[in-house]
Amino acid sequence: MAIIPLDLLDRIRALERQVRELMGSANTSPARNQVSSGEIVIGDGGRLRVRTPAGEDLLYLGRVAPDREGDTPQQGLVVRRDDGSLALTVWTASPDTLPVQSVRILDRRGNVVVADDSVRRGLARPYIPYPLPGPAATARWESTGSTEWTTLYRGPGIVQHPRLHCRIALEGPAGAEVRLLVNGAQVGPVGSATAEDGTPVDEFLLVEEVAVDFDAPVVLEVQARVAATGDTVRCLPLALYGVQS
Repeated sequence: MAIIPLDLLDRIRALERQVRELMGSANTSPARNQVSSGEIVIGDGGRLRVRTPAGEDLLYLGRVAPDREGDTPQQGLVVRRDDGSLALTVWTASPDTLPVQSVRILDRRGNVVVADDSVRRGLARPYIPYPLPGPAATARWESTGSTEWTTLYRGPGIVQHPRLHCRIALEGPAGAEVRLLVNGAQVGPVGSATAEDGTPVDEFLLVEEVAVDFDAPVVLEVQARVAATGDTVRCLPLALYGVQS
């Protein structure tokens, strides 16, 4: 029997090991449930569809029904809760009469609670009230001649935003001031009826953070005072909005 050098046997064993590794890798499919880099593209009228274990649709992203005129696919987004109710949509149910898609958020009963206006601009829902017009004659505004802070206006509110935008019209002599209170605490600086150079100021603008928890009920107050006995300050709240940071 011929003698085979040991180094040649080692090489044969290494080749066999490499062949086994190659055969194993060829029969192993890469994981298809994740994308570590790059992107996934769904085109040509396709869509992403997510279902619950029970087979109920949760999400459509891409082609949604109904199609537009001429069988042109409508591209949009439909998100449902796991009970089947609509939660969020970017689509139009009537492409022929209302071609512009609206962004809508719905409650569990199917009521649209937030939507943009698909005809012009801005919001369609919810309806946001404008401040009610007040008396133009300053003589009909609430007034005080007290040198102590006096509440002239009071009302309830619910905090939904981190800051308040407040505008107050005022008329009074030098030293007269107004301020806004939330739950008895002053918000921001006071407003003066005269500027530093002594010219009259007919409006006070305040945009300040509200140190109150979200959705908390509050009491809003507008107070005023004068600097000297015998003077009178009058004021009228013009606007009070919650605004973003």
